[in-house]
Amino acid sequence: MKKVSVIAAAVVGVLASGAVMAEDKVQEGWQVNGYGHLLYNAGESLQLNETWEHRRDYRAAGAAFSGNPNQVEFTVTKGDNYENGAWSKYVLKTEYGNNEGGNGRGFYGSSGGNDGHLQSGQLEFKEAYVELGDLSMFAEGTSIWTGKRYLNRQAGIITKEFWKQSSGLGAGVEYTSLGFADKIGFAGVSADVGDGYCVNGNGETVNGKECGTVGNDNQSSTLTSLDLYLYGVEALGGKLDFDVKYQTRANMDEVRVDKNNPDAADRGIGAGISYSRDYYGLDGWSLTGITYGQGISATKGTNFGNWNGDWNQDDRSIFVTSYGVLNITENFQLGSELVYWDLKAQDGKRVFGTQWGQETVQRGFVGLTPSYKVSENFRWEAVLTYANETVEDGARWGREDDSTSFYTATLAPVFTVNADYFGRPQIKPYVAYMSSSDDGYNWSKESKGSETRFGIEAEIWF
Repeated sequence: MKKVSVIAAAVVGVLASGAVMAEDKVQEGWQVNGYGHLLYNAGESLQLNETWEHRRDYRAAGAAFSGNPNQVEFTVTKGDNYENGAWSKYVLKTEYGNNEGGNGRGFYGSSGGNDGHLQSGQLEFKEAYVELGDLSMFAEGTSIWTGKRYLNRQAGIITKEFWKQSSGLGAGVEYTSLGFADKIGFAGVSADVGDGYCVNGNGETVNGKECGTVGNDNQSSTLTSLDLYLYGVEALGGKLDFDVKYQTRANMDEVRVDKNNPDAADRGIGAGISYSRDYYGLDGWSLTGITYGQGISATKGTNFGNWNGDWNQDDRSIFVTSYGVLNITENFQLGSELVYWDLKAQDGKRVFGTQWGQETVQRGFVGLTPSYKVSENFRWEAVLTYANETVEDGARWGREDDSTSFYTATLAPVFTVNADYFGRPQIKPYVAYMSSSDDGYNWSKESKGSETRFGIEAEIWF
């Protein structure tokens, strides 16, 4: 039976029974969604500084820098609507990916299946939370939630780097019947420093203690972010989102002793505004965001998780990004992303989370992705990027100059079931060229200067 016939039969059945059904507020039953990223950089060793590091530091983007070769995600959601008007959702996200869910060093697995003995790759629960809405004691449009989640995530479309989220375990409340905006919410989210991030910030133990711990009793050093957000305010031909985050860190006396740093941050403030509309007045869509962060929030201001622990109280950052997709013709689309990231350490210090070793770091990135649809199942895609990184002392990072530029160009024929810019699933052979103004810059451990790579990338989401 065709889908249309099935729907028609269901409608006739309901009408014939005389039943009156309330409007569903969440999709009933079980849903399964997911994402898969599979990457083969032909002949390349997947060292951390050969893939992910370039992308996360906004030096490069494209298939050759997209990180993990075997990242698999599944999200299972159970939704229910009740006769009393209430609704509930249970969300469970699982992920397999070598080291930080696809962000980091990966290995090509073999038939032994024991990838985990080489790194921390394993099946993990990334989100698991329960949400209840429209309970009788609250105003209609109110929901409450508790559990582990990625709250309010946003990432660039070319770099694929997250610049906004609260990732951890917590609880919150949202209200969606404002009228002038889509929703307002408040949440508390906590995450322990660790999970690959060490208290001294450079991957070593401190006084014999393990990564992510402080004190002789293996006591954790927990970060907490209190988030207030107002989203979907209609203005200036688009919508505005506002975020404010106040963050704290526990057990700081022991952290400061272990790190020999009395200025280590025990609190932080982050704030951000984002603006979404069409593609700057043209056909398409765009999102522009600006954030500020100080202390614990000195990563990107609104990007909270277990990586926030290693900062001084007066460290600060300003982060600006703008990205989107322009529909030029029916078959020709252009994706773009711009980033400016300005970080400044506490005056007179070169701590910046100890792993930086610089008092100032400024990064700029421009990426363009033209995409031409040849047929429903084939398109051509290019990724062109330019980046600049300026630091206080380039020699400290092995650079010839304090300011270094990076250039990459990737060309790929894309085989897909849907040749739109975001059409997936797809298999994408590619060739990528990378160069730098620093002739001695290492794109990989085995070479210096310019380099060309080949590979195949597959992606699916459903």
